[in-house]
Amino acid sequence: MNTILVLVLAYNIIVIGGIGKYLSWRTSQQQQVTDMALGGRNAGVAMFSVTIAITYLGSAHVYGLMEMSFSLGAVALWFCFAHTILLCVICLGTGRWIRRTGTATIPELIGKLYNKKLRIYTACVAAMVVFGLVTLEAQTLGIGISAMSGWPLGWSAVIGAAIGTAYVCMGGIKQTMWVNLVNAVVMYVAVITAGIYLAYVLPEGWEGVVQHYENRDEAFKLSILSKPDLLVSFALAAIFSVVFSQSVNQQGMQAAMSAKDEKTIQRSLWIAAPINGLFGVFPVLVGIAAATIPEFAQLGPKLAGAALIINLLPTWLVVLLQAGFLGALLSTFAMSALAPATIFAKDIVGLHLKAALTPESEKKLIRYTIITIGFVAALMTLFFHPNVILAITWLFAWLVPFFFIIVAGLFWKRSVGVAKLVLFSSWLVNLLWSFTPLKAYLGLTMLENAHVVAIVAFGFTLLGNIGAKNCHPALFAKKPKSMAFAG
Repeated sequence: MNTILVLVLAYNIIVIGGIGKYLSWRTSQQQQVTDMALGGRNAGVAMFSVTIAITYLGSAHVYGLMEMSFSLGAVALWFCFAHTILLCVICLGTGRWIRRTGTATIPELIGKLYNKKLRIYTACVAAMVVFGLVTLEAQTLGIGISAMSGWPLGWSAVIGAAIGTAYVCMGGIKQTMWVNLVNAVVMYVAVITAGIYLAYVLPEGWEGVVQHYENRDEAFKLSILSKPDLLVSFALAAIFSVVFSQSVNQQGMQAAMSAKDEKTIQRSLWIAAPINGLFGVFPVLVGIAAATIPEFAQLGPKLAGAALIINLLPTWLVVLLQAGFLGALLSTFAMSALAPATIFAKDIVGLHLKAALTPESEKKLIRYTIITIGFVAALMTLFFHPNVILAITWLFAWLVPFFFIIVAGLFWKRSVGVAKLVLFSSWLVNLLWSFTPLKAYLGLTMLENAHVVAIVAFGFTLLGNIGAKNCHPALFAKKPKSMAFAG
């Protein structure tokens, strides 16, 4: 097992180190902060499409889907469908709109649309949510390392967080983009090959997997339509939480802000959507199969899928597969850690300083913040190992109201009072739905946090803006694209 781990780490060190050295040769040692946070805003179609696809292809898509399909079956694929819809929204809508504003963070945009106080509030919430995502990314890095080495999950996650922190501190978003491009090719070759290979090495083949579920009257786990209650509580919740929160989240929009222009973002859809959407088929099949084999099933949902891959596939294929997985996870970890660090530097520290930070000082602050985030995340992974996808969808619910106030502020009208109402009512409902018996009391147990928060945010945005008076006009009102806030 350790041999596999050594080879996987060696692959990533060579790729990451080689690309880092190449970029250092091409650029000055004294880079500005935009080189770290936004990559100079010059990413082309190939670079941007792979980056945006893999930014949303992290912990949840790799080991999270294995874990969820182990328990729920093929309905877990709806999490992938939700991300395909998400990429359509970003590439055709929000990514282009937000890049047009020239802002570097989502809270900065909200401050531009409304006021400084709302910028601070949303910065704190966004940083908290993304930090939670960082801990989940560290956990899934740990799952991969634990499966390859046999080490305990907690300490493996600490090692994963340390590797991820070092990775993002080395280069920032531009290096992440180049690494993504290389890893995407390796990962997809490995995934396709492994999927075909598994059909021949499963103890009783895929027929045995199907028979296992049919014998237990659980054939619904083999269908993406599953049961009506799961379609509502999981599938629909995944779409609500992913689309409404991630279409304006810091990680994705930071990638969009790095694109060369709006046309680049739009054209990237045709590459990004297939790269992201088709990937989930393999981990879902692995999770479904692992639950049917006793020696893997006894390990539980978190480790069963990873153990199946390592024990049934040949070493060379495991190395390729795990190298690609680790690269994708490191990429998502990097974007997740870079996002709150950028928010902290620009929207919390930078906003309260009398004199603006120099580019070099801002760059150092981002790096120190990333190191702190990585350290705290590593400590948390020692003690907390929640279900990855369920934890992610809960965190996403906090960001859902951002979508509605941003879209309203860009294209309809801007009312600070309405924006406050939408944000605070949505956050309150999210807390009540999570920590009180309100859901059961109302008889709405089928509705998850994402459903309720989206309904509340949409309702208050619509009704509030209809009734609001003395509002500011929308940011893009009566402004042609050629004149609109070029960054």
